[in-house]
Amino acid sequence: MSNYPQIVRSLVRRVLFAVVCFALGFFVLFRTGGSMLEGYAGGLMGCACIIAGAIVLAFPLARLLSESSGGLFYPGRRFDRPQPMYSIPQAKRQKGQYEEAIDGFEQIAVDYPDEVQPYIEMMDIAIVNLKDPGRANAIYLRGVSAMKKNEDKETLARMFTAIRTRLNARPSN
Repeated sequence: MSNYPQIVRSLVRRVLFAVVCFALGFFVLFRTGGSMLEGYAGGLMGCACIIAGAIVLAFPLARLLSESSGGLFYPGRRFDRPQPMYSIPQAKRQKGQYEEAIDGFEQIAVDYPDEVQPYIEMMDIAIVNLKDPGRANAIYLRGVSAMKKNEDKETLARMFTAIRTRLNARPSN
């Protein structure tokens, strides 16, 4: 959840006070004169005003800068269960165990019905490795019927079209 509006409001209120502190500090610094004691006292007072203005701005500026980078360490999105492990079926595919890889992606598709990636991987194996466009088409139709979001259906259709073009691809010499 983003706190940007609240942080910016706090920053705007503090900027007004900080500008007054900075102006007063610079005015005192450049207007001090007379004896050495007056110069030291004026310099000390001017620096104190500038430091007070910086302290007033430091906290909301730090919150504003850390709001975006804080997501790296404390993400706002929580998962209620572990994320799918694509590495196991991908490793089986690398070893040439295509049916086992498809079975692994099938299990991911069953366990995570909102995921598009397992269907894409299964279509890719069916076309690229098994050279079976009928099976890829069946996987595509099953994936489209399983997807709830229109954007997921469009992604699956776009990927099916792209993967299907690899069926007749000839290696260039």
